[in-house]
Amino acid sequence: MKKYITWLLLTIAVWPLACAPEAVKTAIDAEKTYDVIVIGAGGGGLGAAARLSLAGKRVLVLEQHHKVGGYMTAFERGDYTFEVSLHAMDGLDPGGLTNAAFRKLGILDRIKPVRLDPMYRACFPQMALDVPADIEQYRKLLKERFPGEAEGLDRLFAALDRIDRAFAVGTKFIDGRFCGALWEGIKHPRSLGTMLKYWDATLSELLGDFIHDRQLISVFTQLSGFLGDGPDRISGLTFAAMWNSYHRHGYYYVQGGSQSVSDALAEVIRENGGEIKTAVLVTKILVQDGRAVGVQTKDGGLFRGRRVISNANAPDTLFKLVGREHLPESYAAKVAAMEIAAAAFVAYLGVDTDYSDHFPHHIHELMINKSADQAANYQPVGRDGLADAPYVITNYSMVDPATAPPGKNVITLTTLLPYDWHNGWHEADGYDRYTAFKNSVAEELVRQAEVFLPDLRSHIEVMEVGSPRTMKHYTLNPGGSMLGWANIPGQSLFKRLPQETPIENLWLAGAWTFPCGGQSAVIMSGVLAAESVLKTL
Repeated sequence: MKKYITWLLLTIAVWPLACAPEAVKTAIDAEKTYDVIVIGAGGGGLGAAARLSLAGKRVLVLEQHHKVGGYMTAFERGDYTFEVSLHAMDGLDPGGLTNAAFRKLGILDRIKPVRLDPMYRACFPQMALDVPADIEQYRKLLKERFPGEAEGLDRLFAALDRIDRAFAVGTKFIDGRFCGALWEGIKHPRSLGTMLKYWDATLSELLGDFIHDRQLISVFTQLSGFLGDGPDRISGLTFAAMWNSYHRHGYYYVQGGSQSVSDALAEVIRENGGEIKTAVLVTKILVQDGRAVGVQTKDGGLFRGRRVISNANAPDTLFKLVGREHLPESYAAKVAAMEIAAAAFVAYLGVDTDYSDHFPHHIHELMINKSADQAANYQPVGRDGLADAPYVITNYSMVDPATAPPGKNVITLTTLLPYDWHNGWHEADGYDRYTAFKNSVAEELVRQAEVFLPDLRSHIEVMEVGSPRTMKHYTLNPGGSMLGWANIPGQSLFKRLPQETPIENLWLAGAWTFPCGGQSAVIMSGVLAAESVLKTL
């Protein structure tokens, strides 16, 4: 009962059902002050700014890069357009959480989602499986492949359904149906009970109550890579929320990639009177009498705001832009102790041939696993770890032909590698040494991928390599992390940083806050921040 009451209190806490106390007004002329300044035009910042602009607020977005999007962006090299990070967008079916958020933000009709089914091919040393998006087809396929686990699979899918019902309050909240959200919780107490049971569980601990075949567990946990780690480490509930959103509410790509989503949000902001300034780096959040009152930029600019939302990474926001001296020590110590998620290494390839025949059933992704034990695939990578590291081969031209000229493809090879791998990627040894090393890693991935895409190396016209150091350079995220904090149980869901901070008038958005990293999730984090801000304006 104590856990049940705690769950209800935590859930209500993230709903802006009650108005926050009115902040003390600054003595700044309203004509020269923005209602809200948003630092960073990643998905969280754009989501927050779009919601606030639609509410009629005067919004300024400041972005250090030359274009909006953060990790939700693309870049061009010659005739090829490369998606930076999106593999699939979840929850765009009617009734899905992302669908609700996009409608609320006015961009659902501005993007062109492409539904993907099958979702991907999971490749293991002794087996390959094309994973259906349809949840009942997936259950049937798994029961046929693993008949000895049929009863456990039925119980597992039932438990995932109950967890999805518990999370359904989020959809109703995004839609503004607060009473419906409360009623959903009352109506399904068993669903809340299932969620509470696995509140602190890893994915392996959750699955251990239902299935036991090592190969089956590896297949079922294939998407754990989307959360940056293996099933022995990531939160079971965070995985369940992601898995449900994909399988129950739609697995999509978006024509034009994630850049089209970012551009759509930027259009909404500008159409509703908001301003976006790119190539402007915020270096300080101005704090007076414990309240955020504006920001200062690297070029000497000074912008006053009644409220500030930072979509910059949380460690830099709190310790560099604000300063630890302004934070309660207990809060600062908690943030300093949190673990940062892994970073991605990506080889972006423009190839002069069409590999479509090697992606059967119009599947655009092959997920390559070196071991039949998924937990083993995510063991810490040593100096020669590429031999054991799982990776993903993605053919973006399968889902978005505009990425490459006819008869050619955009291929990416993606894996997770440490930011400090091999003496920090030899970056301290000079640019040439660093570049040579990261290119050698890319060449090794290409060599491995030739098992699936014959003669790949000979067809490469363009190759760009993004190491974790590259990712940090473009996003400023510590460790180059795409996911913010690691998605381990101790810092997932409501244990993640909330949007509110101890600094009055300052909120956070993005992968470092509730609910988690991932493109749809960070946009929702921005919406949550905006809703909280609106209660104070």
